[in-house]
Parts: sequence; C-alpha cells; structure tokens
Amino acid sequence: MAPYFRPALWEQRRICIARALYEHKVGRVLEVGCGEGNILSFLVSPASDDEHPITHLYGIDISAEALEKAHDQLKPTDHDTWSLRVDELCIELFHGSAMAPAAPIAIDAVVCSEVIEHVQESKVPALTHAVLGVYRPRLAVFTTPNAEFNVHFPALCYGTPEARFRDADHKFEWTRAEFAQWAQDAAAHYGYQVELRGIGMTMRNAAEGFEPYGGCSQMALFTRQSEDPKEPPPGCVLEPCPELVPYATMRYPFYAQPPLPDEQLLELVLGIVRFLVDAQSAFGLADLWSVLEVRHHFKRRQALQTWLLGNSRHFAPAGQQEQERPPAQRYTLTGA
Repeated sequence: MAPYFRPALWEQRRICIARALYEHKVGRVLEVGCGEGNILSFLVSPASDDEHPITHLYGIDISAEALEKAHDQLKPTDHDTWSLRVDELCIELFHGSAMAPAAPIAIDAVVCSEVIEHVQESKVPALTHAVLGVYRPRLAVFTTPNAEFNVHFPALCYGTPEARFRDADHKFEWTRAEFAQWAQDAAAHYGYQVELRGIGMTMRNAAEGFEPYGGCSQMALFTRQSEDPKEPPPGCVLEPCPELVPYATMRYPFYAQPPLPDEQLLELVLGIVRFLVDAQSAFGLADLWSVLEVRHHFKRRQALQTWLLGNSRHFAPAGQQEQERPPAQRYTLTGA
C-alpha cells in the first residue's frame, strides 16, 4: 500500500488553520483565494470556545466558477432553519483579484492557504502587501507546500532535472529556508511577529527511515505588533486591478428571542435535568450544554455555569467525581 496521511492532509490543514484562528479569538475572517469555499465551510461550524464565536466570514476569488461552487456549499440549509445557531453568522463572497483595492470590510484575520504558490514569484510581494500592508489584520495565516517533502512522492522526481511541482498550476514551491526567509522579511517590514509550523508531519505506511523535512505543508502565523500603516517594500510592483465585485451574501438564521423570565428558565432547566439524572445521580455541565434549547437561552457556557452556582437551592456541585473532571463540572439536584 502506498504511503498516505491520516487524517487526510487537507483535513489536517483545515484543522491547523481553524485552531490558529480560535487561539487568537478572532470574530471576522477573510480568506484570500477562497476557491470553492472548503475552508470557509469548515469554519461555519461553531468553535468549542463559545465565548469568542466567528460571526463574519469573507471570501475573495478570481474565479466566478469557483465562487458559484462556494455559494452552493456555504448557503444555509433546511437544517440551519430548524436548528438555529446561537450566534449570528454572515458570509460575503467577492469576485476579483486578491491584489485589488481592499473590500470595505472590517476583519480580524486573513487566511491565504495554498494560494501563494499559484502566483508568479515576481508578484508575491504584491500579494504579501495586499494582506499585510492593506488589510493589516491582527492575524494572518499563510500555508504553502514544502518542496523538500516532495522527496516522498517519487513521481515528482524531486532533486533531479526532471523534477515537477505537485500541481501543474504551481509557479514555484519553496523549501523551508525559502519560506522562512520570505516570512521573516515580511514580518520585519510590516510590523508583525511570525511563527512557522509544519502540517502533515507523519505518513502512514511510510518507508523505513521516513524523514518529515518539516511537514508536507508549511504554515506561517503573522501576529500584528504595530498598527502603523506600511508602504510597499522596494521593488514591489503594484499593478492596477479592478475593484472587487460583491458576489453573494448569506446570513444564517440564529436564535434571537428575548430571554425567558427567571421562573420559566428555571422550570426549563429543571425539566431537562430531571431527564438527564434518570439514569445517574449527577449530571454534567457538558450534558446540559449539549441541549440546543439551553444554548439558545444562555448563549455562553460560562453564563450557564454561573447560573447553576447561583441557584444553589436547586443545584449543587457534585465535587470532583473523576480525576479529569474539575469541581463544578458536575452537579446534583438538591431537591428544593
């Protein structure tokens, strides 16, 4: 059997991107070169950190055909209508070049995943300026193939005169040193700090002596250190580009009813808890939070926990039942 990734490399990449966004608690994310919307679709699912939800997603792509597929993939479904989200989510797609004048949107983060290698190397400074110099997000995430890993794909003939890129449309593929040099230069010029990470560090069924060479893909996380505007670096040629054209806007339905009166809220929670404790003497905060109706009314897990502790006539912390469960994660009914 040929070597393979598990989870698949595309899935590992999306997980790494999402985790980086969640780590930095961003609410508004722009993907440059969003293609068919695969990463945006991954980000539609609510994060486990409900205190800092992503509420706005934006995508830019030069291909109208890709945007049509993105629209089909990202538009709300019947499930979204009857299983209402806790928080709002708006997705906007724009048709045009990533190097076009900036869209009139407020963003916290930019994702540019597996895009830079599709740009002529002479135009990389312009793309870099568009992201770090024009949009200037507090977080920017770039990923690109790691050329050194190509040694594990025999058909690419890495290191020989017959060497090929992973995709026929790739204009270049950088080694780790080349990627690091670009990232460090960009960070220094635009006032960012950069961290480099590898994606796809192991392969199943790999040959004996497998060496990851830093991962199949490589990621750069830029965190803004200065809000001062930055001019393009010397030698950066900015060609005129048509303005971005709005392509589609999608708003997901979400629960927007006013809070229940205290007595009704208590009765709701008691009814759910009595069902949960039928088979056990205590119930978990996570069990209660998994009920959509509870999430609708409390919005935040911390708000639910505070409410339970404040209703000590009815609920009491069960204490540390298991080593991995901290106190106040499990509760009992007091019988009041």
